[in-house]
Amino acid sequence: MIQQLQSLYRQYDAEAALVRRQSSLVDGLFGFGKDPKNHPCHELFYEDIGKWTRIFLKTRPDTKDSFEAIRFLIAAPKEYSNRESYWMMCAAQGWCRELVDLLDADGCAKLRELFDELYPKRDRMPVQEELYKALKRRSAKR
Repeated sequence: MIQQLQSLYRQYDAEAALVRRQSSLVDGLFGFGKDPKNHPCHELFYEDIGKWTRIFLKTRPDTKDSFEAIRFLIAAPKEYSNRESYWMMCAAQGWCRELVDLLDADGCAKLRELFDELYPKRDRMPVQEELYKALKRRSAKR
């Protein structure tokens, strides 16, 4: 299942880059034209990650697989920094909240540390802050 998730990220990044390349320099400027940031591929990616999460939960994943899924969802956006796909990949981290309860406290503590390394508090989106708080709460139950 993790390979499917990785594939969704690669496909989305390629599609978002293609949308940007095919747009003109003035698309979206001053609200005119077809802004590549509003292309349906972004919302479809977010929905696909939600579908993947629901299917993953139905497989009754163990702690190890859940940890790997969340680790990937947290770390993947950094791999795509400064690309069209980055911000929606960060937003997709919100799907992790549904997986946090599958982890033990030590796993949550490790993921919280990774989160601190990758995303300074001042740079976090609200959805990332919610995920961080969920990891923090769960890691406190050691």
